[in-house]
Order: sequence, then C-alpha cells, then structure tokens
Amino acid sequence: MVPSIVTSHARSAAARTGSAVRAAAFWSAVVLPFVAVVLLALGAPLSWIGLLILGNAAAFVVSHDYRTNPNRER
Repeated sequence: MVPSIVTSHARSAAARTGSAVRAAAFWSAVVLPFVAVVLLALGAPLSWIGLLILGNAAAFVVSHDYRTNPNRER
C-alpha cells in the first residue's frame, strides 16, 4: 500500500515539530543554570531554584537526541 501525500506531509510536519522541541529544550538546558545563579544572587526563594533545577533536568532529557547538524552521519 502506498502512503498518501497527506500522510507524508503529516509525518514531515511531526518530524520538524519534534526537532524544534528538542532544539528549544537543548538551549533551555544551556541557559537555565545561568538563570539559577542569577536568582541565587538576587536572593530568590530556594523553591524557585529547585523548580528551575527540575526544569533543567527535564530539558536535558527531552533534548537528549538533539543534534545541531541533522544531516550529519552518526
């Protein structure tokens, strides 16, 4: 059975969306530690810092398969 063009477009859109989510998670994981340091310096509540660390861990998990050059061979 030959997949329809609509199915092919849907898969392509889903792949691009997943790639964008991984990229956003990667860069969030890069930036969040700096935000945590600034919040600590400003005297923010430790619960905020804890939530930020949990968010950072989640960003690392989501961005695990992110590559800056998707055309590169593994």
